[in-house]
Amino acid sequence: MTESTTIELTRICTKKAIENLHVFDTHEMKTGLKIAVSVLSMMILTSCDDDDHADLLGGGPGSSDPNNVVAGNGFCGPQGGSEALGPASFNSGVTTAKIDTDGNPLMQGSDLDWQAGTSGTVNGQPVNSAKYAYVVMSKRQMLLDGVSLGDWATVTNTATGQTTFARVEDKGPEDGTGEISQLAATNVGIQYASNGFTIGNPQVDVVAYGGTAGIQGDCSTLASN
Repeated sequence: MTESTTIELTRICTKKAIENLHVFDTHEMKTGLKIAVSVLSMMILTSCDDDDHADLLGGGPGSSDPNNVVAGNGFCGPQGGSEALGPASFNSGVTTAKIDTDGNPLMQGSDLDWQAGTSGTVNGQPVNSAKYAYVVMSKRQMLLDGVSLGDWATVTNTATGQTTFARVEDKGPEDGTGEISQLAATNVGIQYASNGFTIGNPQVDVVAYGGTAGIQGDCSTLASN
């Protein structure tokens, strides 16, 4: 075998070795990539499943007995119960529930309609939607029906009969009805997402009682309807 033949065979063998090494590396890279994609997909799916449930808020038990009105935290219920409120001044009728998150600093950046303040105040501070059960009425509704800020109200989940006491503590758009605070929603079993949107299409009946703002709160657990 001549020297030139030996050199040529060596070159050919070296080339094949490099090609085999390239094929091996490519195969390993593809396998590794498939594994990485699979793991990443599982992580994303798991994350999405958690997100479907992690941001749900509200949905408290309220009262399952339509003959009882929950005296929730915050304002509690009026002294003397429902009988002390007299006849209703305003009744929204059955309407779609909407969550007003105003006054709750934790909702800033989550609810696009969030405002730091509320029309009513508690000890000079905004009424925190998460801590007080309140309802929203328009200026026109309040004027026509003789309702003022601080007057007592009730919110009823028409699907379950769950009812909670509340107060009128914020003013909203002229054509708006059914807007309630986070705590009011929780008290009647309505769930909502972290952006303030209700889950499903819950219906409520909001009733307000004019001239009742002076009635003090009573934190007994239940009051007869």
